[in-house]
Amino acid sequence: MFADYSNSLVNLSCSVLKRFGAEYGHKTLPCADEWMGKGFRNVVVVLLDGMGCEAIDFHLKEDGFFRSHYRCGISSVFPPTTTAATTTMESGLTPAEHGWLGWSLYFGEIHKVVNAFTNQDQYERCAAEDYHVASRFIPYTKIYDKINRAGVGHGYSVSHFGTNKIETLDEMCEEIQRLCGQEDEKYIYAYWEEPDSTMHDQGCHSECVTRELEYLEGKIARMSDRLEDTLLIVTADHGHIDLSHYILTDYPDILEMLRLPISVEARAAAFYVKEEFREEFPKRFRRHFGEEFLLFSAKEMREKQIFGDGTPRERFRELAGDFLAVATADKGFAWSRNLPMFRSNHAGMTEQEMMVPLIVVEKQ
Repeated sequence: MFADYSNSLVNLSCSVLKRFGAEYGHKTLPCADEWMGKGFRNVVVVLLDGMGCEAIDFHLKEDGFFRSHYRCGISSVFPPTTTAATTTMESGLTPAEHGWLGWSLYFGEIHKVVNAFTNQDQYERCAAEDYHVASRFIPYTKIYDKINRAGVGHGYSVSHFGTNKIETLDEMCEEIQRLCGQEDEKYIYAYWEEPDSTMHDQGCHSECVTRELEYLEGKIARMSDRLEDTLLIVTADHGHIDLSHYILTDYPDILEMLRLPISVEARAAAFYVKEEFREEFPKRFRRHFGEEFLLFSAKEMREKQIFGDGTPRERFRELAGDFLAVATADKGFAWSRNLPMFRSNHAGMTEQEMMVPLIVVEKQ
């Protein structure tokens, strides 16, 4: 399933920009425009990491708070993963435009594969540099700055690393309530890392995930009861799928063709191929992995706009690799057995990973 960039998180983000009189570069989401056009003083988007449509259907009761307020499903972006999707939500840009394509990205200036958020060297497992690499080389303007400049309202982010920093879920809910109680018009984006973290460790259908989602549902429901003059939208960055891994060190005929380790994501892996193997690589790759992965050349990535429309970042070609292997089944890639491998993950092209909910509560 390809991302639908006319019905996706980038369109939701652009609807927010439109509501607050700020510039936006993509189509808006008609249903979100309708809700936001009702004149609520507060627009709140709570993003629960990993809570795709399949997860709420599997784990939560039909008459519970989330499913009873479910309006529709929309597409994440490609790849459906936290780095790409939350950066889209915080920028109004597609992954092609903002460049934060996945968890680990190759930067030629320092010749390292770097975890974009944590600034760790993916393979040395230490700080990549004494500055934040991704922020320096692929900066972008955040949606809150765009809203604040437009002058219609104020923009806030509530998370561990947002404009309004919190440490616990209770603190997140309390900070949302506090901000909503202020008189000015405002947009509040709140991010919480569950159920993603539990899914990675326990599998996406475990009882631990059910308990975590029920806990999250209860907290958000109680917070909602205390809000006034607020449009509350609960959504996610991606869904999840249980998987097993191919270990690339088990495939010396593949390794000999590579000039760098893989990057981006386990289920959307960028391969950097030596010039002399550019024609041979697709043949060997498809012989080993063709039933479970699609393989896109750099040219096909651009032509098919799988990372979204708009003008790609200048370094997009470097970030996306010579070839991109995208999972369509329950597999991922690991460079070696010495690196962490999750029981459940995301970033592939399955509906289970791609579709996220819009849960909507209108508080007069």
